Amino acid sequence: MNRTHRLRRCERGFSLIEVLIAIVVIAVGLLGVAKLQAAAVSSTQTSRVRSLVALQAGSLAAAMHGNRRYWAAGAAPASWSATGTAITDPSGVLNAAGVNCVGSGNVCSAAQLAAYDVQAWVAAMNAQFPSYTAAVNCSTSVTTPISCSIQVNWNENLVAINRSTAASAPAAPVAQQFTLLVEP
Repeated sequence: MNRTHRLRRCERGFSLIEVLIAIVVIAVGLLGVAKLQAAAVSSTQTSRVRSLVALQAGSLAAAMHGNRRYWAAGAAPASWSATGTAITDPSGVLNAAGVNCVGSGNVCSAAQLAAYDVQAWVAAMNAQFPSYTAAVNCSTSVTTPISCSIQVNWNENLVAINRSTAASAPAAPVAQQFTLLVEP
């Protein structure tokens, strides 16, 4: 009878110390999962921004392909740039005010269509990436195929994964760059 009583006492269940250790192990695991989730969200945001920049650069390239009479004929300026909504064009064609090529009855020349496309692209870029800068450099020699380089710069904030990367990561946003080569 004494032996049966001892066996029942040993089989009663978990002690308080075992329960506390289990809670600590589960808490550490949950903290690890939360950190992984935060890193995944950060990486997703970075990938989203980079994909949108690539899509926007591709959008400008498509506009160049659609208006070959201007871009492929050597009529485009050798270089122009954009920051925010401001377009710096030495020829004055791409930053011409009041160009509207949408709607019935609006007939635009190739230069006006290029100005309309560039201005719409700059407005879309500024809406999505207010701190971007863009530079477009085109060859203008008609003896060789015209090629353009679209370069977009923007800033990204880095997220540290652990203490060592937090200590080595810069506090300021990091400049990023995307370049697309186009033959209109």
